[in-house]
Amino acid sequence: MEINQPIAPGMRYRDLQVTVFGQPQWEWIVEDVYMAAGIEHARLVSAANPAERKTLSVAILRDRRRFERVQG
Repeated sequence: MEINQPIAPGMRYRDLQVTVFGQPQWEWIVEDVYMAAGIEHARLVSAANPAERKTLSVAILRDRRRFERVQG
């Protein structure tokens, strides 16, 4: 993914960190992108469990060591 490509609602990302049991994390869907305190943020919802949500800076979501974009 291009580093400057905009992140938009509906895009999917896979968390590359493994769990305690060595399993990969689930996929996250971008629900919203917004600016707060001069930092761009992405609000994410779990594809496996819609009750699970988190907010990250867009810089973290673009970090290829932490997340990869899921095509489709």
